Amino acid sequence: MNIIKLESDAANTAEAINESVRVLEQGGLVCLPCKGTYRILADLNNADAVMRVFQSKRRVHKAPCLVFIDKINRLHEVAADVDPAASALMKAIWPGGLTILFEASDSIPRAVVKQLTKANGKIGVRIPESHLVRQIVERFAAPVLVSSANRGNKSGESSPAQVRKNFVGRVDLFVDAGDLPSAPGSTVVDVTDEEIVIVRQGSVPKARIEAVIEAMDEDLDG
Repeated sequence: MNIIKLESDAANTAEAINESVRVLEQGGLVCLPCKGTYRILADLNNADAVMRVFQSKRRVHKAPCLVFIDKINRLHEVAADVDPAASALMKAIWPGGLTILFEASDSIPRAVVKQLTKANGKIGVRIPESHLVRQIVERFAAPVLVSSANRGNKSGESSPAQVRKNFVGRVDLFVDAGDLPSAPGSTVVDVTDEEIVIVRQGSVPKARIEAVIEAMDEDLDG
């Protein structure tokens, strides 16, 4: 496991970005800070890399999955269909702590889709809040699979020491930003036929979601 200690200077940040992109392009796994937890990233279109993520976590069956993209225009690469209400939420809230569930696109390798949709039949997608992670995904120029850096259902994904203990030899690059302060997870919504179901309440409040949809309805009525 190669480790880069994340500092505040631009050169160090650039090194972390460049090395992360290089590892992803080579089919490797990158572990880095994303809000209040460390996350493991892999090339979504590389079936071997995706399987390595689940094997490293010892959660091969029914593990919830998240996909990061760098811009809304890339959504067609991962989502089969986009509801108008989902579009309104994306434009208003992304990048931010809102994960939207979609049917997987046929553009994703079949073996990957089969693995990712075991939990609930859909994939969660968002543009990340983290500027560092967003820069990496933008430079990589393709969707990435994202998973929390823990083993089984155990905690520890905010501790560098725990990450090193659990994933040494399994993750190719660890961007170490020290112990991470706790932060709320993303709000997860399922949007079907303009009906919005909040699957998990998180950092984006229900009132914010409702306000976006109300504004959309007013624009349509007007």
